[in-house]
Amino acid sequence: MPPLQQLFGSVEFWSALILALIGGGGLGGLVGAWSNRRKTEADIDGLTADAADKAVKILTDSIINPLREQVTYQEQQIQHLEEVQRKYFTAVAYTRSLFHWLQSFCEIAEPEFLKRHPKPSLPDELRPDVAPETIIESNKEE
Repeated sequence: MPPLQQLFGSVEFWSALILALIGGGGLGGLVGAWSNRRKTEADIDGLTADAADKAVKILTDSIINPLREQVTYQEQQIQHLEEVQRKYFTAVAYTRSLFHWLQSFCEIAEPEFLKRHPKPSLPDELRPDVAPETIIESNKEE
């Protein structure tokens, strides 16, 4: 039998090798390396989570919050414009009623006035907002 094969086949060699690994810290080194690798992975995971958290904060502070403020401001502007529009439509309705009343008064008080000064016609551009009922009537006639 060759000498190397004799060496690996002997119980004394394996006993000495196991005692050297255990006593010399070889096994402890393997366990330490394995646990250090796990700790490093946990550290990397922690750093990744911190980086993601910082990225979310940056996005929130620099993009999302200003967009939310802009949307809130635009909603306020829309509400303001809708209120102004309601007041405008109320004023237009009142003005139309007043002019219809004046037309009736002129017909009674001085009938010739309307012949001399005919009522101006409503511009087509304003018709949908001011007198939409006249659009429906004109469509029925066609």
